[in-house]
Amino acid sequence: MKTEEKTNVPRVRIAVLGNMNVGKSALTVRYLTRRFIGEYRSNTDLLYKQTVTLDSGVLDVEIVDISAENENDFPVEQIQWADACLIVYSITDRASYEYAQRSLAELRQLQSSPSAYLIGNKADLDHLREVQETEGATLAASHAIGFCEVSVADNSPALYKAFERLLIESRARPVKPRKFSVSKMFGTLIGSNGTRQTPPTAVSQGTVVPCHKGELHKSRVMKRRQAFTATASL
Repeated sequence: MKTEEKTNVPRVRIAVLGNMNVGKSALTVRYLTRRFIGEYRSNTDLLYKQTVTLDSGVLDVEIVDISAENENDFPVEQIQWADACLIVYSITDRASYEYAQRSLAELRQLQSSPSAYLIGNKADLDHLREVQETEGATLAASHAIGFCEVSVADNSPALYKAFERLLIESRARPVKPRKFSVSKMFGTLIGSNGTRQTPPTAVSQGTVVPCHKGELHKSRVMKRRQAFTATASL
């Protein structure tokens, strides 16, 4: 007999968007585990699910790490699914900043667009800087969103504050009506060569599944769950 788990814990969904090689996966995993995974590339979106505890209470968090295989294809489906959007660029890559500019412009055009936050990653590589901090701050201010520069490699405190600000803001907003849920999706991690990969790292009491394009609107996907645990605690 089928049973569906019921919970009164609020749920917040975050989409992490950015060009390739800006550190989106490393940033997401750093927030969830306090660990650094280095570079990790996937040819598909990855969904992370975890329960986190904030000062304001417990939240079920779903974070989709959006693949940027086609930088000209704005991921409308994933953005509309999300309650909040974290847009990431690398301070060492001018093209990634321009991608962030275009993404924010696209975001502004959406009806009922999610709240957003802009992050400039790789602040530890200041000697390779191509984007000035004032440029990021000005871009964020023009869209009335938060901004900070961080180093995922150095475990910047501002990274956690950015995620938590989005979570708190999203929890305070009215719940978005949805006819679908990524939380019903399960799967194994598939690499670009078609072979199974281990997860980028373990997420404490959480799961990670691949989200191929179009699957956000499917209520059921018949794949096996890849569950994992971690010694790291939140």
